Amino acid sequence: MSPLTRRDLIRAAGGLAVATACAPAATAVASAAPAAAASAAPAPIATPTPKPIAVKGAWVALTSNQMVWPVAKEAGYFAKYGIDFDLSYVSGSSTAVAAMLGGDVAITSVAGSAVVTAQAAATDIVMVAGFVNTAIFRVMTGSAITSIAQLKGQTIAVTRIGNADYFAWQTIAAKQGWKLDDLKFVSANDVPGQVALLKTNNVQAIAVSPPNNVLALQAGAHEILDTAVYSEPEQNVGIATTRKYLTENRAAVLGVVKASVEAMARWKKDPAFVKDVIKKYLKTDDPQFLDVGYSAYTNAFPQAPYPSEAGLARVIEQVSSGTPKAKDLKPAQMIDRSFVQELETSGFVKQIYGG
Repeated sequence: MSPLTRRDLIRAAGGLAVATACAPAATAVASAAPAAAASAAPAPIATPTPKPIAVKGAWVALTSNQMVWPVAKEAGYFAKYGIDFDLSYVSGSSTAVAAMLGGDVAITSVAGSAVVTAQAAATDIVMVAGFVNTAIFRVMTGSAITSIAQLKGQTIAVTRIGNADYFAWQTIAAKQGWKLDDLKFVSANDVPGQVALLKTNNVQAIAVSPPNNVLALQAGAHEILDTAVYSEPEQNVGIATTRKYLTENRAAVLGVVKASVEAMARWKKDPAFVKDVIKKYLKTDDPQFLDVGYSAYTNAFPQAPYPSEAGLARVIEQVSSGTPKAKDLKPAQMIDRSFVQELETSGFVKQIYGG
């Protein structure tokens, strides 16, 4: 059958008018009703679903404070906010920054020290959110050391010189009234390397973020300090990317921040789910490891995760000890607060946390 043309429709309408003029009123109403209904219900127009924005991201350390993005990934929050998030692991903040500058990843979850170091090298990397805005490290030692005071002049294993755990010792030294060179440092590359050096008595102490203190405990070490007791602002873990990427991909970054906020909210109310994520990504089913990894950060993640200016000021001070160019940096130049501010003022954060 040939499709109806506009002329056919007009001709049909004229015929209907003649027929109904000769019919009783009731018949005319009955005949006109279907035509009216047909004209009032046009076929719906399909709206295409927006294509998800592809984003490559990286987490950088085998510890629980890096599990925000894995939680968001496993919960489906990136997809919820229109992000096709390709999440990979890159060992160390400095390595991740290099990967970002090389175009291998677009956005990273790194320590504030990586941002400061990059800025000191004239690389315009900025932090748009702060997951952990204070340093949380557990100092683990062998049986011969029972107090922080005994560590003066001793050898410490860090993952790498310039990583966050290295700068934790600067804070510890300052609290003890020491100079940083009152301690000797060796790089162990990663936490298992630190634990191995401690276990064999090649070093006298390590500082690790929870739950990696459990690995040290299981190797025979004991804890002598939790740096969280200092309660000082220090920009630890947060979201960083280049200013160029922010400018060209604002919707992508906003989607990542949204997913991160919802992941941190999930952390506070769903321990079973979070522990399953820690188990999967840190590859352990040890109950103590999972419990410590979950509980250490439950109250650390902020609802509105602004990067901390005071925390970055502290990190600038730390980095300046080995990188003099960092002294002239200002916290405001390495922060973009607009993403978290938009989510807070729009009511998004309040909505996620239930009022």
